Amino acid sequence: MITAYIREKSGLLNPVTIEVGGSFPEEAVWIDCLEPTKEEERFVDEALGLDVPTEEEMQEIEVSSRLYQEGSALYMTATMLTRADTTNPESVPVTFVMTGHRLLTLRYAEPLPFRVYAAKARRHVTPCMSGEDVLVGLLDAIVDRIADILERVQAELDNLSREIFVREPGYGKVNFNEVLRRVGRNYALNSQARESLVSLARLLSFISRPTEENKLPKAVDRGFKTVSRDVAALSDHASFLVNNINFMLDATLGLISSEQNGIIKIFSVAAVVFLPPTLIASMYGMNFKFMPELSWSFGYPMALCLMVVSAILPYYFFKRRGWL
Repeated sequence: MITAYIREKSGLLNPVTIEVGGSFPEEAVWIDCLEPTKEEERFVDEALGLDVPTEEEMQEIEVSSRLYQEGSALYMTATMLTRADTTNPESVPVTFVMTGHRLLTLRYAEPLPFRVYAAKARRHVTPCMSGEDVLVGLLDAIVDRIADILERVQAELDNLSREIFVREPGYGKVNFNEVLRRVGRNYALNSQARESLVSLARLLSFISRPTEENKLPKAVDRGFKTVSRDVAALSDHASFLVNNINFMLDATLGLISSEQNGIIKIFSVAAVVFLPPTLIASMYGMNFKFMPELSWSFGYPMALCLMVVSAILPYYFFKRRGWL
């Protein structure tokens, strides 16, 4: 689907759907291609004089394949995090093409920042006089979304920390399997957010480089610098969260090991406690013909008493030493 957004004063009008074979309005500052077909891709190439990358080409990870210039058009592909509110977040490539003062976006997913920015632009709360303004607004919305995701990861780590280390009476036993799963989910989400931030930092560095052909207006340049500073700050915060997640993982594995050691200790103590009674019972279970206690009327009670005493003494010794 091809959608054109036309500027009006300081905002955008309601989007206009462009059919194959139609024409783009001259006042359109943003053309959004969502899951375009092969026919729609060819139509956009011919109508705008571009060579937009295919979905397979957008997946390439080389910087030269993601950030390049052809003529006066800048082609920039960044990785975006989508479906972050579900149990299966995904990282998808999104291509931004600046041609003249018009922005073309090519995407095969529906990240939330696109809908948020389009809604703000229609309410005239953000400048949209050119494609550069739209690109700044889109990138700012993307960065805001990543910030929200990182804040959610931070809150989840705080909750995990309280569940693991702050044990209130009657709270119940910690389910370490569930804790490990939650730590793993947050690690994956944070890693995808960092990947998106790295790609955005490269994109901002590419578009902000000084050239004679694509000299940015001062307001737009300030906007890119502001977004770039936000990206750098969020990258540092994501690295901090990685350290927290690694500590949480190590602490959880340490607690699991400690709990297993406690169980093994109980079995070891039980084995030592029951070893002397077992030895006594084994001695009197031997089938020798001449054993003095066999014909003694108090032999059986004496053996029982010996087994009980031999079990109590090791238990008392371990208790006094603080091993139990």
